[in-house]
Amino acid sequence: MFYSKLIRPVLFRLDAEKAHDITIKILSKGILNPLIKSFCGQVSHMPLKVGKLNFRNPLGLAAGFDKNSVALRSWDAMGFGFAEVGTVTPLPQEGNPRPRIFRITDHYAVINRLGFNNCGADQFEKNLRKQKEKLSKNFIVGVNLGKNKHTELDDAYHDYRFTFEKCFEDADYFTINVSSPNTEGLRQLQQKKYLNEILKSLQDLNTELDEKFSEKKKDIFLKISPDLTLAELDDVIDVCIDNKLTGIIATNTTVSRNTLPEGSYEQGGLSGKPLREISNALIKHVVKLSEGKLIVIACGGVFSYDDFKEKIDLGASLVQIYTGLIYEGPCLPKKIIRKYHESLYKDK
Repeated sequence: MFYSKLIRPVLFRLDAEKAHDITIKILSKGILNPLIKSFCGQVSHMPLKVGKLNFRNPLGLAAGFDKNSVALRSWDAMGFGFAEVGTVTPLPQEGNPRPRIFRITDHYAVINRLGFNNCGADQFEKNLRKQKEKLSKNFIVGVNLGKNKHTELDDAYHDYRFTFEKCFEDADYFTINVSSPNTEGLRQLQQKKYLNEILKSLQDLNTELDEKFSEKKKDIFLKISPDLTLAELDDVIDVCIDNKLTGIIATNTTVSRNTLPEGSYEQGGLSGKPLREISNALIKHVVKLSEGKLIVIACGGVFSYDDFKEKIDLGASLVQIYTGLIYEGPCLPKKIIRKYHESLYKDK
């Protein structure tokens, strides 16, 4: 109530990206964390093993909110079980021209065309290491990897390998982002030819680094587009299984506007409530077709416990939120996890 009545109206008077930048700057300082933890972050732990990792609860922050890995302590304080940071590319890049984030408040949605703006792998890894030193031991951090804008598709696997190796020691898991609609040509990497090359190369590197650092091989997830045809999705699932990936994140943002009323909308990826049903359909398909060989992390349109539980019931092992946090505020993770905990233990 405090957020929706007082804080959100102030933030929503600002340009969407300016509001986001201010929020990240404040959260990166960590000065509000005691307050956040007191009011929003005291949640019951419900440990679960997903892949090689033990999560304290199944709700996480989706990639894109904390692109440079500077606010992990705040996501920890809010009660998330995990956070995915990035997307990070080998070299720093500014992304697409501003304005590039747009709210559609009537439909609880956001359109963005950021274009992998980030500080680059070197600075990102320094930020990640510094943040991880101060995190709870049971807080999981995923790193979302992308390619630089001007890297040719045939050379894309080099970008993913570079950042994978750079962040290997500090990332708990990795996500391969070949599905953002905001980097020209990126979604072509979901084609079998490119995808197989990227995933095979990364799994080979995963094995090499495991031996070099005496670390466990890292779980690798693939984040997919909600705009794939079923035939394309089937090919992606096959390639993931063939390369022994841990799982799939369903889904990234959509370029479709079919779930919005007719009208003129900005270009870019649509997230929020209009993505919910599209995401759910893909989750259901991946769970059915992979037959337990791929773990599913669900993402798209989660604004409440009911939205979260719906994705768990469809077969997702973990759930991520992004746009829901913008509209519902920092206590949303606590509300969802507390209610989920009550639903699991009320009869015990």
